[in-house]
Amino acid sequence: MEELLRLVLVVAAIWLIIHRLKHPGPRSRVTRTSRKESPPDSMPMLRCARCGVYIPQAEAVTAHGQAFCSREHATLGMRR
Repeated sequence: MEELLRLVLVVAAIWLIIHRLKHPGPRSRVTRTSRKESPPDSMPMLRCARCGVYIPQAEAVTAHGQAFCSREHATLGMRR
């Protein structure tokens, strides 16, 4: 019976070592950035003056000094 217990412990130790080698834990803690900081590759978002949808600044259509989400909304103008 004592030999069976030793065998189980050895098998468990081998399994634990193999499991740790395949799935290592996190090496460093990840810190969250505050909301005020934006990633360096982020782009400002603009709100469509017609429908209110937010779109990236590079995709916005500007007309009459306002930002719009599409050419159609730019020709229709601002919401009434």
